Amino acid sequence: MTRKGRGGAATALVTGVGGGLLGGVLGGGGGAVMIPLMTGVMKLRQHVAHGTSLVIITFSALAGAITYSLQESVDLRLVVILVVGSAVGAYLGARAGTLLPGLRLRQILGLFLIAVALRLLLIHSVEPLFTVSGGREALIGAAIGLIGGLASGALGVGGGSIFVPALVLLLGVGQHEAQGISIWVIVFSSAIGGFAHYRLGTVDLAAAKWIVPAAVPAGVAGSLVATLLNPRQLQLLFAVILVCLGLQMLVTASRRLRQGPRRAILAPEIERA
Repeated sequence: MTRKGRGGAATALVTGVGGGLLGGVLGGGGGAVMIPLMTGVMKLRQHVAHGTSLVIITFSALAGAITYSLQESVDLRLVVILVVGSAVGAYLGARAGTLLPGLRLRQILGLFLIAVALRLLLIHSVEPLFTVSGGREALIGAAIGLIGGLASGALGVGGGSIFVPALVLLLGVGQHEAQGISIWVIVFSSAIGGFAHYRLGTVDLAAAKWIVPAAVPAGVAGSLVATLLNPRQLQLLFAVILVCLGLQMLVTASRRLRQGPRRAILAPEIERA
């Protein structure tokens, strides 16, 4: 991997460490860190960055999930329920995401991250929207998995930014337990979404093989840090990071579209977001 072609080994190291650490701490995938670095510094196309991110997340999330489970209890029933929904969503999302122009996809991701962050910042704690069990809980869990899977496949972010808030706000799952459930679901949804992207030709395996070795130990470290923070600290950290990343992605994509909107829309395959 040359510096010119992929941003160099140092950039790959930073990308893996940043994505793995964030994913482990927040019960997410870390794509919100990796995608901007892969598109901005490593010069990958937006769609390729999303697909490559999912492949990397599969490995870093697995390491983080195992570590997290050794420290905190995880509801395996909810994991299975969410995996079923997310498997379908991740595959459909990956195929749908490739149909959108790269910079438009970047704008959507930026807005999505900001919206989730504001929700966490403005509302400290609320009663769960549903008090259910059994079949109804399974249906709601499957719906959460489906929506998170769609976001994972289309946006390359793992889906944790949907899984965690939804489990907490809709079903009343505790913050730590929600993150444990989320990171296990992300392992499966990212694997499915990454495979779909690979079949579509939107995965850069050369970049992934450099980033994965850095992302895996970072995911373990992030999961260990998460167990030491209280729920509100995790929420605030999550929100602040998402606001910064969301604004950066939204501003840069909007600027590029203003500079050449016709080129960005008609020829997304040559964009370097």
